[in-house]
Amino acid sequence: MSAALLLMLASCGNGGEKAGKEVGSVDVAQEEASTIHRLPRLHVEDTCRVGGNTYSWVIDRVANDSLRVVEDDMGFRYADNTLKILVRRNGSVIYSHQFTKADFAHLLPRDFVSKSILDGCRFLQVQDGMVTFSLAVSYPESDMSQPFKLNIASDGSTRLVKSNEIEDEYLPDSLLDTGV
Repeated sequence: MSAALLLMLASCGNGGEKAGKEVGSVDVAQEEASTIHRLPRLHVEDTCRVGGNTYSWVIDRVANDSLRVVEDDMGFRYADNTLKILVRRNGSVIYSHQFTKADFAHLLPRDFVSKSILDGCRFLQVQDGMVTFSLAVSYPESDMSQPFKLNIASDGSTRLVKSNEIEDEYLPDSLLDTGV
């Protein structure tokens, strides 16, 4: 009988350890949900020569703690980003702007804006004096994204429009691999 009692106590002991691990897993999940996730800083500089003109650009994305934190349906929290684009033509600045998601809000459904972050930017091309970038507002860590095209004329005037897809055909492989 004492052997049966010892066996029963040993079984309860293992069950208690298992329950402790489950509680620990919940604690880790709660800690993860309370953490504010940030995309890493992105800084890209490049230059191209088109039609006798030299175009150079800088793209700088930074998580910005002064912007509203975005929370997904699972309770995970994400810092939103600012994105600065600087464009020069023959050494002279023709465009400089720091974007936030608010710059795109008028082109997006309100529920999408509340759960998305300003995600990224890629240089696409220079054609007929127009510098074109692809930008995206996305749900964090998902494929749900709304791409935009930003066209910058040589006089610095701009046109921002929704795009059907983020275009990769103008990107060198090195930029595709870095997630620019």
